[in-house]
Amino acid sequence: MSNAADRRRALFTDLKTTTPEERDERLRSYHQEVMAERRARPVPRWLARHRVRRSLAVSAVLPLLCGAVAATARPESAPALLSGLASAVSFLAIWLLLRRVTGLLAEAPDTALDEREVDERGQALHGAYGFFIAVMALLTVAAIADERWIDLELSVLMLGGLFTSFLLPSAVVAWQWRDLDDAEG
Repeated sequence: MSNAADRRRALFTDLKTTTPEERDERLRSYHQEVMAERRARPVPRWLARHRVRRSLAVSAVLPLLCGAVAATARPESAPALLSGLASAVSFLAIWLLLRRVTGLLAEAPDTALDEREVDERGQALHGAYGFFIAVMALLTVAAIADERWIDLELSVLMLGGLFTSFLLPSAVVAWQWRDLDDAEG
């Protein structure tokens, strides 16, 4: 059994005898410890490269593209189902990799970050908001086109857009991320 599993088991055993206020405080403390440990883990060398981070940031658009393919295919056909599945799988894989490569910067609470990281996250969220508006505008155009020119399965397209929008903050952080190794090449 791992050390983390033992700690979690001991925490939950201990929580059975505490008051709700103490329980909330201990859970909050445990969550902060886990977040600090995850943020402190070094990123694997192959994942820390500038090109890989940029590629991951660009790949955040994959769920939307897969959703668009599924939306244009005949409903319940093999291409539609496979594209919808690819959208979900690509979302999950990219989300996990982006979280790892950015050190959970986009998801961490303010208390876990220093001033520079809070500022970087603020800039990334500002950039992600602009991309989000572009994605929503694209989906709005698709909805208008669906009624007039082409037949789309909008639910799959909207799901792909939602997946992409969810990835945008981490993708922008990954795109803007700078390491000391970047200067070396």
